[in-house]
Amino acid sequence: MKKAIVLLSGGLDSAVCLWWAERKGFRLATLTFTFPGRRARELAATRRLRRLAGSKENYEVHLPFVPPPKAEEACHIPARNLMYYGVAASLAGAVGAGTVVGGHILHDGAVFRDARPEYLAAVEGLARKESRAGRAVRFVFPFIRADKKNVILAGHRLKTPFAATWSCSRNGMKHCWKCGSCRERISGFAMAGLEDPLRG
Repeated sequence: MKKAIVLLSGGLDSAVCLWWAERKGFRLATLTFTFPGRRARELAATRRLRRLAGSKENYEVHLPFVPPPKAEEACHIPARNLMYYGVAASLAGAVGAGTVVGGHILHDGAVFRDARPEYLAAVEGLARKESRAGRAVRFVFPFIRADKKNVILAGHRLKTPFAATWSCSRNGMKHCWKCGSCRERISGFAMAGLEDPLRG
């Protein structure tokens, strides 16, 4: 069985990718990045999701130099995805994983330049140049051209446990349902015609 490393943030999109990888028959491994101020609920969600998915091989990499996230909207971390996927490619080579799965969706590329398909393809190209012959890692982004509605619909078909995910940009005990991330989640479920188990 081939192994895939899934970058897992605790959010809805990466959770759907984890269940996508499981459905595709990959042996699962997860990679989560932590940094100062990382939202506790978000990190707890990653641990909950990987347990529910049955992933036995899980890695957490701490990045002490990354600035704490802002209280509200997603903040920009310079060269974030260059760093994340560089680490993922290195880990893949070390543990024998041929695939790295990322949870970027269509909206991400409109907000962050390093989440656009051409940028991620360039990062993959660099990783391939460094790889030994016959051991090149493949980057897969199953939903990079899908909007939130279609990611949610795919997750529903895959039986992704949406109740175990965390989307809120604030560090509260519950989702605020007012920040940009919460509003995007509300809109996605509404357009998908599905009930969000966290709001039901």
